[in-house]
Amino acid sequence: MPEPQYLPAVGLLDIVKDFQRLARDDVYRFPIPKDVTGINIMKATVVRLEDYEKKNPGQFSDIIHFSKATAYERLREYDQAIAYYRKVGESDGRLGAEAVKNIEVLESFQRILQKPLPVQDPMEYIKGMDEKVAAWNEVIRKYQGSPYEFLARVEEERIDRAKVAFVELNRYRMKDGNQLVILGYSQLVTKHRQSKNLYRYLLDFGDFYALLAKEYTIQNDPEGLSFDQEVFDQFAKSALRL
Repeated sequence: MPEPQYLPAVGLLDIVKDFQRLARDDVYRFPIPKDVTGINIMKATVVRLEDYEKKNPGQFSDIIHFSKATAYERLREYDQAIAYYRKVGESDGRLGAEAVKNIEVLESFQRILQKPLPVQDPMEYIKGMDEKVAAWNEVIRKYQGSPYEFLARVEEERIDRAKVAFVELNRYRMKDGNQLVILGYSQLVTKHRQSKNLYRYLLDFGDFYALLAKEYTIQNDPEGLSFDQEVFDQFAKSALRL
């Protein structure tokens, strides 16, 4: 039995009407919308469609499969989205041609996501991430103004954030590692200032400055001669300016 928040609507139209309207929202700038029950609309729609299918086998298959595919791609479950689009593409329905086009887009997503990164050298690893970012930029330009632009921006953003995390993790292995992390965070918050995650990045950036201040006090006794109050204050003030 479905959980109360996923109880099925009366008919298929009740299930998909809000979903179809909200599915085109900008998932880069805004969180995935919620339905009237406060549940992620994409997850809730998949569950409700599956319940509808069980109770009405064989009815409106193309619409159900296409809607499921759309929900899965917004959830970044591209393999499942492609599988459902293929079911629609194999039929003679009016959604078939659109499903085939969507498969082409998602397969280009998968090629970028599945491209392996070199792991032997940190700088080569970063270079590989930069190449992925460049590939996502091409996708963004190609599908500008469509929901696929928003999804590609999400994927590009994830790479940018992962790159900063990688540099932060390996900063002691790199020349001027701390400065590279600061540069990385600065570029991240500038590039993704329209992202729904901006304030999270600013908090992470501030936490890094706080970490630098803490490390400075560990390495330089505040009661000793090596401690420079101006250096310590610079870390604190930099965090406050974010």
